[in-house]
Amino acid sequence: MANSLGIYFGPKLISIVESKSKKIINYLKIPRSSLTESDLEEKVPEDVKIVAVFTDELRKNKIDAKEVIVSLSGKDLIVRTFELPILPVSELVTAVNFEVKKYIPFKVEEIVSDFQVNIDKAANKSIVLFVGIKKDVLDKYLSIFKQLGIKVTNIEYSAFSILRFLKLSNIGNKGVVALVSADSHEEDEANFTVLDNGFPVFSRDISLGSTEEAAKTGELAESGSSGALEKLKTEIRVSLDFFHRKFPMKKIENVVFITDESYRYDLEFFMKEMELPFAFIDIFKYIGKAQFFSLSFIKGYGASLAKTVVSALKLNLTSQKTKGKPVVSGLKAEGSGFLGGIKVDLRIIILGILICVGVTVLNLSRIAAKQKEVDTIISARPVIKGVNPELSPEELAKVSADYKNKISSIDNLLKKQAYLTTPLEVIAKSIPEDMSLKDFSLQKTKDNKNELNMKGIVYLGDSEKELNLVNTFVAKLRENPNFSKLFKDIRIISVEQRETGKATVSNFNISCSGTR
Repeated sequence: MANSLGIYFGPKLISIVESKSKKIINYLKIPRSSLTESDLEEKVPEDVKIVAVFTDELRKNKIDAKEVIVSLSGKDLIVRTFELPILPVSELVTAVNFEVKKYIPFKVEEIVSDFQVNIDKAANKSIVLFVGIKKDVLDKYLSIFKQLGIKVTNIEYSAFSILRFLKLSNIGNKGVVALVSADSHEEDEANFTVLDNGFPVFSRDISLGSTEEAAKTGELAESGSSGALEKLKTEIRVSLDFFHRKFPMKKIENVVFITDESYRYDLEFFMKEMELPFAFIDIFKYIGKAQFFSLSFIKGYGASLAKTVVSALKLNLTSQKTKGKPVVSGLKAEGSGFLGGIKVDLRIIILGILICVGVTVLNLSRIAAKQKEVDTIISARPVIKGVNPELSPEELAKVSADYKNKISSIDNLLKKQAYLTTPLEVIAKSIPEDMSLKDFSLQKTKDNKNELNMKGIVYLGDSEKELNLVNTFVAKLRENPNFSKLFKDIRIISVEQRETGKATVSNFNISCSGTR
């Protein structure tokens, strides 16, 4: 098998990966910043700079590829999933083009697109996965590789390039599975994708930002990548909520992570709190050698595996550029002239008609008997106010699920409510002037206890004074009868010294628990 070339154009890095039968032959990374800092004139277009840099890098590393699979970040593409009724193939293109107008801010004629349809038999609907790219953006990428003399065999969404690792690990091929990929070191977009039996039904791109952005806004960020980690956790919660609202009948059975080790411990604890099953994919098991974790590399390598790891996704934006209109991937169009070349015997046709008539009469008599039996069963049904007796089993199941959700919500309001007015008032009056809270959470534990956690900082220029101030704050909370009635156990979890800019401050964590 010939070498395969995959190139990922990320927000900060361009990753070039050459592989052969899953083995990495070459890996190059080109920072996008180097394109602006190159010796070429500032007014030279970016695609011209990319051609010049690619020509030099490919030559130096002896990469002589004739074909390439291009992986693009979400900012270059339009990726949407939506539901349609089950339609004939001949009507799908028109229906999809009409429906997608709701989701794009410009004319359908301005984009090149492709889509794939998956039939959801349980919901009796078609789930459409739509991918589009603006014509001028597509032309830019095709022009780059035309000048390099390399044929672009496919342009794909980078989150779908990563899906090949699910195939390699044999995870996520069955059931409803969410895949989360993130990198604590690079400023590459993280991805959240949900698959239903291997077919993507939901996807989001997540920007985790950087410490530089936090500094510009004047926020005090914790050391390392904790700010990005907290944002990732928040975005996972938001993504799960979006998915459950869009597909209320689908329950996520597993959450799979592709991330570096620095996130693993916190994400394991986070998923246990969410009470969701989870798994981590060891990328280095499939790469064949350990190296620094890089999400942009993984996306480029995933693209290079297009020939080796067969995917159920048949989307191809480059083929749509030449065909001029989208096709329905995985579905066969209605043919014409299917009797051409076949000799017809009239006697066989008459015999076939007689057999069809006989079968039809027999089936009609059976249907009539069954219908009478069904009518008798329906007439014996108990009448329930507010429920239509003509509903199908699927519709009745949805009604039942809606009622259970409402009951659960009411139950949560009655049993798990926590009153905040009193503790908030006490905290506001007790907190010293040189102390500030930066994190506050109140929740009900499984053993029916209220658990309040407070994190904050205090700065006095002296660590001992700062510790005494934290103890003073805790003492005031314990002395207040209204607060101690709610929280019997009030204690300091930790007080740590951390450098923030030019100053050293004390970060504290206080835990309060008790029954209402």
